[in-house]
Amino acid sequence: MAVGAAYAVLTAGGHLTGADTAFANQCAAQCYAQENACRKAKAGDPSCDAELTKCLQSCRGK
Repeated sequence: MAVGAAYAVLTAGGHLTGADTAFANQCAAQCYAQENACRKAKAGDPSCDAELTKCLQSCRGK
């Protein structure tokens, strides 16, 4: 998923404050780290994309 698309997932439905943006960036970075680990462990399995999307959506919900 492109960074712009990830930002769209995180910011959908509202405006972010500076603190919210910092949290969203940290949360998204953790999601991408998990995605990288998933891709290595599962040899590029497409399910990693779904896990990334779910993780990014959970960042938005926090």
